[in-house]
Amino acid sequence: MSKFLLTSIVTCWPLQLQKLGSNFIHFRGAKYSLGTIASRRYTNFSPELEQTLQSENNYQSIKKLSKYAAHHIKWHREQGNSDLQYFNYLLLDPRVTNKLANRAPGMHCIDVWFTFLSAIFYVGKGKGIRPFVHFLQAEKLLGTPDSIKQAKDPKLALILSIWEQKRGILLIRGFRGISSADAQTREASMINALGMNHLTNRRVGVFFGPAKNKYTPTQRKLLGIALLYKLMSKFIAKEEREIYPQICVDSVAKAASLPLASV
Repeated sequence: MSKFLLTSIVTCWPLQLQKLGSNFIHFRGAKYSLGTIASRRYTNFSPELEQTLQSENNYQSIKKLSKYAAHHIKWHREQGNSDLQYFNYLLLDPRVTNKLANRAPGMHCIDVWFTFLSAIFYVGKGKGIRPFVHFLQAEKLLGTPDSIKQAKDPKLALILSIWEQKRGILLIRGFRGISSADAQTREASMINALGMNHLTNRRVGVFFGPAKNKYTPTQRKLLGIALLYKLMSKFIAKEEREIYPQICVDSVAKAASLPLASV
């Protein structure tokens, strides 16, 4: 029995499956959430990342990918870079997460992972108030839409779309206190894992160190998966706090005073 057939059954016979009285299906030794299979849509993730969504065993194997992150971190720390003011950040759509931290305890692990990944629409690298620059740029377009500028920068268009629905943007900052090259490499690896067609990023990113010289294209994506997994753990440990246009100035001031600390 193929997984394609299983998916078809779940899609076509939802009422019969509900009568099973269980939230999960066991198939070939892996436990799948009925919700994940029934609502699974085509994604633009990389094949490596998509693989982690195919079974519970594949999902659990993400923990083994920490070796790539450890190798990457060790190399960059040995460079002795004195400018350690950078970090990485993700922008997420709250309409997708829907208070994921509150819902996660009652969800299957793959559902949580899939929801988190689906909500990400931008991966960035910067220091200081860099993430808030996007919000300030978008705020300038409120009330005076610029279709050309939005077409050139889909990130701004999506931010405005979220605000227009009276919702705010979700921001995760992680891996603080690292070098510019380190942050660029982490950014590039997460972009590669998620896929450019899924994100609003307009550049693929640049690699440095072993990720550039020793890692294969697949290993670069595996590094990105390990980093995304770590950021998800941070995300679901805290309550979602949405950023609205009217509080951008206050957020910028607060961000400028935040101390640097590694995730």
